[in-house]
Amino acid sequence: MLIKARAKINWALNVLGRRPDGYHQLDMLNQRLTLADDVHLSPASSISLDVTGNARVPAGPGNLVWRAAELLKARFGVSQGVRIQLHKRIPSGAGLAGGSADAAAVLLGLNRLWGLGLSLQKIREMGIELGADVPYCLAGGFARVGGIGEEITPLPNALRLHLVLIQPEGGLSTRKVFERLDAQVPGEPANIPGLIQALALGNPYNLHPYARNQLQQAAASLCPEVPEAISDLKARGAAFAQLTGAGSLVYGVFSNDEMARMAQKKLSRRWQTCLAAQTVAV
Repeated sequence: MLIKARAKINWALNVLGRRPDGYHQLDMLNQRLTLADDVHLSPASSISLDVTGNARVPAGPGNLVWRAAELLKARFGVSQGVRIQLHKRIPSGAGLAGGSADAAAVLLGLNRLWGLGLSLQKIREMGIELGADVPYCLAGGFARVGGIGEEITPLPNALRLHLVLIQPEGGLSTRKVFERLDAQVPGEPANIPGLIQALALGNPYNLHPYARNQLQQAAASLCPEVPEAISDLKARGAAFAQLTGAGSLVYGVFSNDEMARMAQKKLSRRWQTCLAAQTVAV
């Protein structure tokens, strides 16, 4: 069984405050990308994991996909195992929810492979135990996401837009980015209703008044290459560029595929991780 685990970007990320349990209340606008990992599941007597494509990704119980399989197995008393073959294309520590997308793919795949018959809602409730991005990765598409990631509102009119993705070396710790945010005055929030309307028009030059990521300032203070990458994208013709998630990856939106491909070719001379991708509607 082969499942595509798709990356996501944040068009908007507003931090509404910190909850008593320490988590931050968020209001986000997310969309899936064509960029995806391959998750292949096959029957086995125990859980095993093989990882290719990224030597930095652990291939043992510390990987989120292993934890997803163990969670289902323990929760429902499953006697079978699974062999998981994971081929990574989504950069790690980037803010693209690569690990969460992989875990979501395992939850969905094992629900079928093991014949558990769980509803999507039940799987989402389990997914939040693994990570805040997992419920959205289970839903996918174009959506407004609230709470700590568990409140999903699917939206219509998702468009295919052309992106170039740049990740400064080393990635960023989500915990450290939020800690830095808590010590700063947050930047201007995104206007999400206005952003939804701007995206529906399909002109990336309309995004500037509405799109924001309130983690960008904190991430840039920890990684000066973040604003450098944004400037490079704009210099190569990006109509709009910003950080996704807690970073360190930034994306630029281009008017057409040719412009994006040309920019990616030029920028890859400086940036080791520089990829072309598109948004998808589902």
